[in-house]
Amino acid sequence: MDDARREPAAPTGGPALAPGRRPEQTRVRRVARALAVLALVAVSIPVLARLTGVEAGPLAILVALMPWVVLACLIPLALALAARAWAVAGAAAAVLALCVAWQAPLFSAGAGATAEDAALTVASVSATFGRVDADAVVALVREGEVDLLAVQELTPDAADALVAAGLEDALPHSVLLPEEGFTGTGLWSALPLGDSGEVEGMTSRAPWAVAELDGRAVTVLAPHPAAPGPTDHARWAADLELLRDAVAGMDDAVLVVGDLNATRDHRAFRAIESLGCVDAADGAGAGFLPTFPEGRGLFPVAAIDHVLECGTGLGAVGVETASIEGADHRALVVRYGAA
Repeated sequence: MDDARREPAAPTGGPALAPGRRPEQTRVRRVARALAVLALVAVSIPVLARLTGVEAGPLAILVALMPWVVLACLIPLALALAARAWAVAGAAAAVLALCVAWQAPLFSAGAGATAEDAALTVASVSATFGRVDADAVVALVREGEVDLLAVQELTPDAADALVAAGLEDALPHSVLLPEEGFTGTGLWSALPLGDSGEVEGMTSRAPWAVAELDGRAVTVLAPHPAAPGPTDHARWAADLELLRDAVAGMDDAVLVVGDLNATRDHRAFRAIESLGCVDAADGAGAGFLPTFPEGRGLFPVAAIDHVLECGTGLGAVGVETASIEGADHRALVVRYGAA
């Protein structure tokens, strides 16, 4: 065969490169694709836990951080786009879309009441082993015109300090179950309280009382379920199941106020919502308002303090958090109007 008609041989030492692509570009894209796959696998772990309700071991902690997972989903998507790995980019975009859909209700206010209609203000405060500044709590109540207050981790000394600071001048009615440590709980109200009691069997005391609101009986429940452990969630799961059963078994409309040690992404929390309960942050379209931990880092990362209304006819019109001296949670303050 004539040499002039021979096809040129491919370069030796590796596959041929696309025209105009330098070897270092190919290596960078391969690395970016590998990193994109690894990042996608990492973010998929909490997403699958949220999707399936499997919350064993550290998964319960990861599910509590789902709003941050939305941001983390941008990492594999950006890497995949940089690598021109279109299949990986598509998978990352699908995971991101699912996470956004889960969080979207936080930013979309329900129809009904407006801020001008606010008629009831409810607050939750952690006394943090009784170390909370009593004067700061009373100031929050007075300045925020709070009508109902739930206090977790209420010790006998903390209860006495709150009374001495003037809390009962603003909220004269109460059901108090203080204990040493973290298991005591108190409920104060500006509204007269009728029947009262507590949910039996929970790790912390969970008082409830019936208040009359615009001629309608509303049961106010102040629970404090146990927190999930790093691996053992037995008490956490049992407490949240007891809480759901308690809400389901109450004849009156219900307001649930307190540190639930669960976020709106946890399976047990969603089980409570399935009873017809609406989380105030969702109802008001207040956005992501993390409350814990306060004072232990740069900022709180998990929204575990809640107010839920269950058949009350109220609509949340405003939700905010506030730092309280001595508390490791931000206080949660919710304003309601007639829906």
